[in-house]
Amino acid sequence: MSSAQIWGFWGLLLAFSIHNYPIRGELALFLELALLVLGYFQSNEHSIPGGLLSIFGYRLSPFHPLAKIPGPIINKITSLRLAYIVYSGKRHVILGELHRRYGKIVRTGPGTISVNSHAAVGRLYADALAMDKSSAYMAKTVGKGGLFFMQSREKHRERRKIWSNAFTPRMLKLYKTAVERRTMQLVATIRRRKDSQGVVNLLECIQHWSYDVMGDITFGGSTNLELMANGDTQDLVRCGQVGTTIFEVLGEVPSLFDILWHLPVTEGFKRLENHARRLILSRKTSEIQEDLAGHLLHSGELTDRDLAMDSVLAIVAGSDTTSGIAAFMLYFLVCHPHAYKALVEELDGVFMDSDQPLFDELLEKLPYLEAVVYESLRLGSPLPGLPRVVPKGGLLIEGTYVPEGTIVGVPPHQQHTSEENFSPDPQAFRPERWLPGASDAGWHTNRAALMSFSYGPFGCLGRAVAIQELRVLAARLLLTFDLSPAPGFDQAAFLDGVVNFRTTIFRYPLSVLVKERTDFKE
Repeated sequence: MSSAQIWGFWGLLLAFSIHNYPIRGELALFLELALLVLGYFQSNEHSIPGGLLSIFGYRLSPFHPLAKIPGPIINKITSLRLAYIVYSGKRHVILGELHRRYGKIVRTGPGTISVNSHAAVGRLYADALAMDKSSAYMAKTVGKGGLFFMQSREKHRERRKIWSNAFTPRMLKLYKTAVERRTMQLVATIRRRKDSQGVVNLLECIQHWSYDVMGDITFGGSTNLELMANGDTQDLVRCGQVGTTIFEVLGEVPSLFDILWHLPVTEGFKRLENHARRLILSRKTSEIQEDLAGHLLHSGELTDRDLAMDSVLAIVAGSDTTSGIAAFMLYFLVCHPHAYKALVEELDGVFMDSDQPLFDELLEKLPYLEAVVYESLRLGSPLPGLPRVVPKGGLLIEGTYVPEGTIVGVPPHQQHTSEENFSPDPQAFRPERWLPGASDAGWHTNRAALMSFSYGPFGCLGRAVAIQELRVLAARLLLTFDLSPAPGFDQAAFLDGVVNFRTTIFRYPLSVLVKERTDFKE
């Protein structure tokens, strides 16, 4: 094969991959590089640099479909830069910097853009107009058939119908019983784990509490994990976070996912999946139970692999998301004495002692508790993006035409901290912005901008459960204990150590000084 023939074939392949498939193209780049290497050995010409220049040159040229959208040059050339940004765990921060520099629409990859605009949320995610998920969710090895990994809105809707039976008002009441029971166990766990000075790593306690709660909700308490009682002897919290991190980073280079998923680092996640599969098989010979797995099994429409994967994702995603937000909520409270005092006063005005049942009809009517929960959701969900694929015909976003096949997303963290949606002090923890009549006090709060549970038809079905958990957790702990930062606790270091890969990882413990409350009967 002559050099001219190779170059001609490269050009045809490049044009075909760009104009007939989604234009992020790391798989196309791999094929092109393979052809370049082939050309090197067959033509004795050092053509690799020239071939790369032709690829990169096109992506930077005015002929590229996204040429008019601003962004860093390196991002336009390769998606590996975005993968690296994701790997840093600070994508939510870096995207903010890019939007401040380039504006509302930024090109983050050869075929990906980020849109920091609330007006775009409805166009991308709303029920009637929602687009399919991008190839960032295409993890065939781990997630084939799993609800979370379904890219098609239609297929997702069918599976969601099966899940929805497990989240009816009646089921939520059953879950509330598990949440209350486990939260009382958390109180005992905190008492047992605090050191002689009364200091405890509240983060670890909350993570174990959240896993145990989701084990009850998913399998009715038959998982035998019992992290609060036994500790995380199988390192499940970390393994779940590692699995989620791999998925998030390789979502930017999905062609590598199925290879790297076989690395030893994912063994913990696989152990949890195998455990779930054994539980599913045992359920087939017993009566249907009132939990998530029971409803999924009762549908009769899912394979054993799908049942196991959906169950594992429910435990990992449900526990990880809730524990991350709960950790932020308690961090904000103990580090903001005014907010802590206001919530304690509200709770003390309703409950007579720390052991009183936390009825929903009482908790739901506490405005400051609700404000604390929603402010924690706003600042405690550093989600980087929810990528979608522009459908045939393209669309206009903020007056800019975006061609079909482009991967586009609105960064939730930027929406949550935008002055257009939350002012004043969008970066500050101020529960008052959510109180009734807040607008009369000068607060601007765009409730529709909250994207902590995704948005539209792909939105999280467990939203009501998570909010229920946060209410119960805050109420029970503040009714039982006096909490304050432990001596020497570095608030700035704790926040700086937070990284997000769709899972929130805290590099430092949430060290809290715990004292029993003794003032109820005074």
